[in-house]
Amino acid sequence: MARIELADRNALPEEFKERFDVIEKSNGYIPNSYMQLAHRPPILKALMDLSKAVIRDEGTLDRGFRFLIAYISSRTAGCQFCQAHNISSASRWGISDDKLNAIWDYETSPLFTDAERAAFDYARGASVVPNAVTDEIFARVKQHYTTPQIVEMTAVIALFGWQNRFNDTLHTDLDQHTLDWAAQFDLADKTGWDPSDHIPGSPDKAA
Repeated sequence: MARIELADRNALPEEFKERFDVIEKSNGYIPNSYMQLAHRPPILKALMDLSKAVIRDEGTLDRGFRFLIAYISSRTAGCQFCQAHNISSASRWGISDDKLNAIWDYETSPLFTDAERAAFDYARGASVVPNAVTDEIFARVKQHYTTPQIVEMTAVIALFGWQNRFNDTLHTDLDQHTLDWAAQFDLADKTGWDPSDHIPGSPDKAA
């Protein structure tokens, strides 16, 4: 259960209406993390601008692939909220169910290329403390990706490092849309995903 309440959407400046309409049309919902950030509209605006540039706009990397990188990063960091959002977003942006089901075995699955394995190793190494991206991992990434692509990939990982800390600290509630997708996909049974801190109305284990 969220540790703080959601802000009043109707109290936000008018500029957010169009922004929210675009996200609702794309996602089918507004992430509750945005409505927590809305208590500080300048921070919400900055994060929305950054998210648009890093992962929502067309980029140098396929959008579904970027969400898979975000998923690997968030799972490594242990953020239950962002794991669910990112793997469901990867599905929405065209990643096949076969790949989604094999992502936890990407090192050995024939469904993934050497380039994808290098990116996922990079995401995993960059998402732990201390940072575990070795020269060998970086050299493999450079074999497959251009400098702009590496910058974009690293930006995805860094963006969700911020999101992981924000949402797991505040126990941000997951929206019903994402909970329904995760249940249909059997995310908990397949991966040990535990959304208990992010279920609306559930007791706060830290209370």
